[in-house]
Amino acid sequence: MQKTYGSIWLDDRFNAISLITYMLLVLLASVFLTNWFSLGDFSFGTVEWYHAVMIPFTLFLMIVAAASVGLGNRIRAALNLSTYPVIATTLLGIGFMGSPVGTVAEGVRDAWVMLLAVIFDVGLLIFPFKERERFKQVFGAYVLLFVASVSATLAGLYGLLVAQGMFVGYSSMPFLQSYINGLGINASTFEGNLVTSHSHEMLPAVMGGIVALTAFMVHYEKLDPGKRKLVNVGMLVSTFGVISMSYLYFISGLGTYSIPTIAPFGPGGMNGLALDDSQTGIVGWGALISLVGLWPFIKRSSVRIASVLTWIFAMLALIGIGYYIEFNESYYGFGSPGVPPNGGPGYAHDDAFMSGHLMYPFFFLPLLAAVTIYLDWKLPEGSRIRPLVYWLSLSGMVLGLIGLAVFFVTLIPYVEAAGVALMGVAMAVGLAGLYGQKLR
Repeated sequence: MQKTYGSIWLDDRFNAISLITYMLLVLLASVFLTNWFSLGDFSFGTVEWYHAVMIPFTLFLMIVAAASVGLGNRIRAALNLSTYPVIATTLLGIGFMGSPVGTVAEGVRDAWVMLLAVIFDVGLLIFPFKERERFKQVFGAYVLLFVASVSATLAGLYGLLVAQGMFVGYSSMPFLQSYINGLGINASTFEGNLVTSHSHEMLPAVMGGIVALTAFMVHYEKLDPGKRKLVNVGMLVSTFGVISMSYLYFISGLGTYSIPTIAPFGPGGMNGLALDDSQTGIVGWGALISLVGLWPFIKRSSVRIASVLTWIFAMLALIGIGYYIEFNESYYGFGSPGVPPNGGPGYAHDDAFMSGHLMYPFFFLPLLAAVTIYLDWKLPEGSRIRPLVYWLSLSGMVLGLIGLAVFFVTLIPYVEAAGVALMGVAMAVGLAGLYGQKLR
């Protein structure tokens, strides 16, 4: 009996399914308890719900990646045994939101997941030395996964420092307060810089990691040499994007570097592409290059197609709409009405895109990408669930993209909300398939 109990808690599949179940239940509860589509940045309460999903999602990714890459049993055990403690502390955090109990629970969770991230990074670091032959076969995906994981770990560290400032104060850590003073800025400015670096770096790093993980999970090393080389080229392009954007967010988050606009034009030079957005875009372009090489393996499964379509729809949202806004910042930007550089008349539409893109390419698309590639790994080849997951996912992505554009233009979020709801249904249907397989 004891042996069975232990094997369950250490089982990758059991813990991955538990985390998917948890995330979907929290998303369902959040519909009634927070407003995801209020204009502008997420409120404090909505940020709490967002992290209640995304931090366990990070653990899910580490569990799946450790199993797929083949990291050591001790690392996999540490990750798997953390599933229910992370779920429990997260539930305490949202259940006692704003109270000392909730704050302490979230602090314990965040510190523990950060420790797991460091352990995971170390496991990836030693992988080439333990698995030299396999490393030679998958070096492109490995390098991207490692660099993306380190970048996400850094972004998580920025988040911990933000929480330190918000809930305890930097003066409680004299060396940190001394560092801030040496920068010649106040604590609130330092905290604001860290918030930007944390939020802007985390999701591109995670998406880069998912791209690499997808290559591992479809065994791209079995491609013919030409296609495998193309995949590796794309992975290295994405790696460059992750490194460059991580460097920018490092010197702007922990320093005083102000990220410039490329080729500024218009009133006050407000229009133009921000340098960091150009680098996060490189991550996506590399993914699309890899997709060309991966396509012979991707097209074999409708669920795989659904997973990689998230890369394309993320690019359409962030570049097709986001870049348009940046090139017209004098009209859309600044967050308050007025005349540039004090404010643009279309600021509310910029706020709508801010809210909408946090929900679509920065929330549901990463969730869908990771869950569907996991479903492809675990669902039987002939399962009738597979095409259903594909069509629900595709419908949700298309409707979500259209809805994001509608929200941006009209300030009405309901079409986008329907799209992300369909993506949630797709994940729930896939989860039901995993449970059905388990019961058989």
